[in-house]
Amino acid sequence: MARIAYPDPATLPDDAKKLLSGLPPLNIFRMLAGSGASFVPFMSLINAYLNSGVLNAELRELVILRVGHLCGSNYELHQHRRVSRVIGISEERIAATAGALPSPLFSEVENAVLAFTDNQVANVKADGALFAKAHQHLGDAGMQELVIIIGVYLLVCRYLETFEIDLEETDISTSGLDEIRRSVEENGG
Repeated sequence: MARIAYPDPATLPDDAKKLLSGLPPLNIFRMLAGSGASFVPFMSLINAYLNSGVLNAELRELVILRVGHLCGSNYELHQHRRVSRVIGISEERIAATAGALPSPLFSEVENAVLAFTDNQVANVKADGALFAKAHQHLGDAGMQELVIIIGVYLLVCRYLETFEIDLEETDISTSGLDEIRRSVEENGG
């Protein structure tokens, strides 16, 4: 049970109410909708890399799963394992995000990016050699997006765990990415 009550959608400001109404019915979004002025821009940020990012979807999801494992966030892991399955990542590769690196299940790029992720989560400023290896594969924009994704999911995991957000009784049938894109475009900027 969540540590605080999920906000009543009827009591939300109009912009938050409209945005929430188009989002997938996930408890994280229900709780975030009550976060005041941060909700709409936060969802715009999430939408930017989920639906228009420079990193490919598989790499993005592997990074999110790795951060979820490093933070011990069961809700995050559950939701992004589900997203990963919907976009076609194998169960073996999903499970490998919890394991040792380098992994033979990951490409050279994926291993480099996940090693960078581990180091940045542990040390805030990642090691120069790990940065250089990931940067060689991702370039400037890709590295910037990678660091943003790592940082956002550190925040999201802390939010989920601190508020003890409940896992939904029933999974949604889609990845939720299209619903996020549509709702942000129509209601949130």
